[in-house]
Amino acid sequence: MSRMVPGTHRNRLWVRLGTLLLTAAILSGCYLPDRFTLQINMQRDGDYAFIYEGDLLAFNFLRKIGAGDVSADDADEIQVYDSDLRRDSGFSDVEYVGQGRYRVKYRRQSNILERPSFSFVRRNAPFMTIKRDAQGLITIAGDRPNKQYRDELVAKGFNTRGVVRLWTDARVLDHNANQVIQGAPTQYVWNIESIQQPAPRLVLAPGG
Repeated sequence: MSRMVPGTHRNRLWVRLGTLLLTAAILSGCYLPDRFTLQINMQRDGDYAFIYEGDLLAFNFLRKIGAGDVSADDADEIQVYDSDLRRDSGFSDVEYVGQGRYRVKYRRQSNILERPSFSFVRRNAPFMTIKRDAQGLITIAGDRPNKQYRDELVAKGFNTRGVVRLWTDARVLDHNANQVIQGAPTQYVWNIESIQQPAPRLVLAPGG
């Protein structure tokens, strides 16, 4: 028999979360990044390194906990999302730390001129994408749920916090970084304090 999370206040939190049926339906296959550091090194020849260290909240796991279908320490359910993440060989560490939260380390190296797109965490529900368009321009951009879902998540105590650091020696055409540190390469920094902030975005032109 499934066990509920102990504690009356915590039980009420999960029950309220379980009422977010529309949000859960949309986000059930998604992971919400939190308490993370993301480092991206994008070179002008298209080579890039992508390193994420931090937490990922498994929405479908949270939905099941909120509905009372499973407990937060259900071993089989924990393994489902552990295995799901590890399908991507970029995950070197995946550790369950409770309440649907996984602490992970992820690294990917590739070339965007050879493979024109990359999405993290999932292609159908990305947190960050790197894409090359038909004109050859490269866009590195974050994504987030729409305002209704963001408001509901924040109201229930779920948020996104972290920092994104991007280094590049390519020509940057547009960006919304909080800070730019000139150098060789130049560093662009986004300090993420809430899921309500505009998603990071940078457009660059590869080549010399």
